[in-house]
Amino acid sequence: MSEVTIYRIALTVFALAVFCAGVWTIRLRSEVVEKVEKYPRNRLWGMILGWWALIWCVPHAAAVSPGFLLPWLWPLALAVPVACYFFLDYLLARAVGGLMILSAYFLVHATFEHHAPGAAIAAVTGWMWGLAGIWISGKPAALRDWIRRCCANGGFRKISAGLMMLFGAVIFIVMTLTR
Repeated sequence: MSEVTIYRIALTVFALAVFCAGVWTIRLRSEVVEKVEKYPRNRLWGMILGWWALIWCVPHAAAVSPGFLLPWLWPLALAVPVACYFFLDYLLARAVGGLMILSAYFLVHATFEHHAPGAAIAAVTGWMWGLAGIWISGKPAALRDWIRRCCANGGFRKISAGLMMLFGAVIFIVMTLTR
């Protein structure tokens, strides 16, 4: 499988995930706030997504890690999410933020690497997505607050969902135009 094919598959998955997040956001209502505001604190899904994020990080970390740490990268990537399950709060929010940062990096880097049409627009989209991930990772309770605000304020909910769907559409268009 060529790198361009992998890139196109990854962008398709990324676009679908962002679009589905937008659909989920538009469906938020004040009646479900008590149920959905608990999601950012979910430990099990946070651990699972944490594994995914750390496994994705290991090849990047290997390039910049000191030599004595290289044999420990994979065992740490497998053990740290388990430890986080027991000791961290807002684990799902932290994992989602980390995945958002990683996916933004991938989008920006691979778009320029494969000379995709609309690379500048995709880069700005990736930077905005990455900034949102940094915001969530830096203050994980902010994801809960964002969910509460989306449930309470219809205009805010529509703008948030619209931005996510716009991001998904931009990513899908870049994937479609890349040959």
